[in-house]
Amino acid sequence: MKFIDADGNAIGSTALGRQVLTAAANRPELTAEISAIKNWRKDYLPVFRNVAKLELMSSQSALDIATRGLAEFERSVITDDGRVLVDAVRDAWRNSKDAVAMVMVKGSGKLVEPKIDADKFVSQHLAEPGIATALKDFNLDSINQNLLIALAGGAEYSPARTWLEWGGTVAIVARAKEDLWLELIILARRSSGTLYVPVLKSRTNGVDVQHLDDLQLAKVAGLDLVKDYEAIAGWLSMLARTENRKLVLGSYAYAPGTKHIEVQAVQHSLARVMTEALPKSRVVLTWLATPTDSYAVPAEIVQDMDNRFAKRSFGTKIRDAMYMVKKHQPELFKDQSGRALAVIDSTSSLQGPSYALAKRVQRWLAYQQVFADRNVAYLVSPPAKTHSVLGVRILRATYAGSPKFGLIPFEVKEAVDLSAALLICVLNEPKRLSPMASYLDLAVHGGLWRLIYRPNDAWRASTVRGLAGLFRKP
Repeated sequence: MKFIDADGNAIGSTALGRQVLTAAANRPELTAEISAIKNWRKDYLPVFRNVAKLELMSSQSALDIATRGLAEFERSVITDDGRVLVDAVRDAWRNSKDAVAMVMVKGSGKLVEPKIDADKFVSQHLAEPGIATALKDFNLDSINQNLLIALAGGAEYSPARTWLEWGGTVAIVARAKEDLWLELIILARRSSGTLYVPVLKSRTNGVDVQHLDDLQLAKVAGLDLVKDYEAIAGWLSMLARTENRKLVLGSYAYAPGTKHIEVQAVQHSLARVMTEALPKSRVVLTWLATPTDSYAVPAEIVQDMDNRFAKRSFGTKIRDAMYMVKKHQPELFKDQSGRALAVIDSTSSLQGPSYALAKRVQRWLAYQQVFADRNVAYLVSPPAKTHSVLGVRILRATYAGSPKFGLIPFEVKEAVDLSAALLICVLNEPKRLSPMASYLDLAVHGGLWRLIYRPNDAWRASTVRGLAGLFRKP
């Protein structure tokens, strides 16, 4: 996969980020700001924050920015043989229908009933009030009216395992890793759900995969998002023709550095083609959005921060002075209608500009779907104690100390179950959302959006407070 400029010349991820953000904003002052940044990898964050502010400046601006940004992104990502990636996926949707064999693994276990205390999360300022309303009468009655297609469904934070436990059907796209697939197949057997296992026919040597035992199936199962995008597109096209249920396309892939843009480009292209090919009633897009981004929110959230900061105890004030954590003061502004808003910016330069671009592309596609009157589940999900995070010593220390400052990482199972439940709520009660409501109403941010301290101060103090975590085993 390659990135190109307007003249067709190969470029790197830094130049791609600059040109996509420039096209999206379409503002001379922001163009000048982007051009003036010498070290993009270090100083990119203000640009994403300024674009987030522009997205909510008027009733139309979110759509305009999303349309320009995504058009530039789609034009700029090409395959190794020179085709525009989204065009290659369109062709594969139509023509690559026989590259994948599929095995259905049906479970015989008991349904696991979820237990979710939404009020607790809201009262602790870890989530927005809308989740309590949405989950008030939560049930699993409709789960099998939907087929969850989980891109990178083997990931720890993916809801695929929960979906199986709750009796749902899930088609997983994950790389050909025998241990992973054996774990997923065994889980599916023990669950009350059904797992669709894809196998590249080119890997079967003519063997009928329906007659393989679980270990044999695990050895040949799997699709690579970047390498096998054509086969994946063909498989999804086949599912669209053979399934009567609603198709829920979940984009859960993550990769380090530039590779994150590549996997997101494939996820985006698959989503784009599915929504072009299928009616509104047949497909819903969903993402696990990150709270560590910049978002425009109602100014009332800042007032809540101010009130809680003012009510700190004397002991807490002494502690805060020792750790040099200062008051969080998000930028306040008014949109063109006079509505009072604020920019919440919980980003970290440690995540990098490729991560920021990939995540913003997801949000822009969500905006487009909202304006197209399609149902979307853009679910802001909290920081969680995943193996990848706890495997990094400095992050382990940060997570150990962060609850003292209002940042509460979730246990992985708790976070996954909550996001899966909110997805079902969206599927059960489709809403015609505004751009802000699409990310705000059901946001579970782990405290980041209502943090009374400056985010960088809180993360730094958390790391110092949790230094003992450096000496604990993951």
